[in-house]
Amino acid sequence: MDSLPAPAGAGPGTPPPPTERNPQQTAAALAAVGGEISRLQGELSHAEGQRTALGDPAELEHGLEEAEEALTRRRGEYRALELALEVLSQANGELQARFSPALNRRAGQLFSALTGGKYEELTLTREFEAAAREAGGVLPRRTVSLSRGTVDQLYLAVRLAVCELALPAEEPAPLVLDDALSDFDDARMALALECLEQYAGERQILLFTCHGRERAWQAGRG
Repeated sequence: MDSLPAPAGAGPGTPPPPTERNPQQTAAALAAVGGEISRLQGELSHAEGQRTALGDPAELEHGLEEAEEALTRRRGEYRALELALEVLSQANGELQARFSPALNRRAGQLFSALTGGKYEELTLTREFEAAAREAGGVLPRRTVSLSRGTVDQLYLAVRLAVCELALPAEEPAPLVLDDALSDFDDARMALALECLEQYAGERQILLFTCHGRERAWQAGRG
């Protein structure tokens, strides 16, 4: 009775008794109730369809628990990675603070030997950008202002210095060079081979090349 529309003239909350309705009013009320039932059934079917699409509530709850556990694990892994990166960053800073001065010093000595004394100082930034100062010069020159041959000499000096400082001196490992001098002209090649000869007094050097001038230079010295 509460869901039936009130007839005209009736006060709110006081539906007339069924005996006071004529057949037309009763039919209209039934039609209204039938329409409301159809609408509610449609909403119910839609809600049931949505629930079916979502899946079983128990399975959903279990899946949510698993997802929360996985999220907790991932957060722990993320935090562990953050801590590892912090430690690595600190270790890298300490290594650079100790290693960089020695590397600059030794690479500068080798670079001076490779260039026949033309350059006497070499510096590397933390990003391994290099600059070199000529003997008697005031300001260092960046690699972009150096010739390609000089740049090749510079990075050969850096590689040799890194090997010398990083590899254990008590058990010197062999040094393998594969066409490391291929872009050098004859004068630079001769200086490099002289430097490598001195270097070979401390460790074995294996120099691979597809050219014959290195062998010819060595034969000429004999």
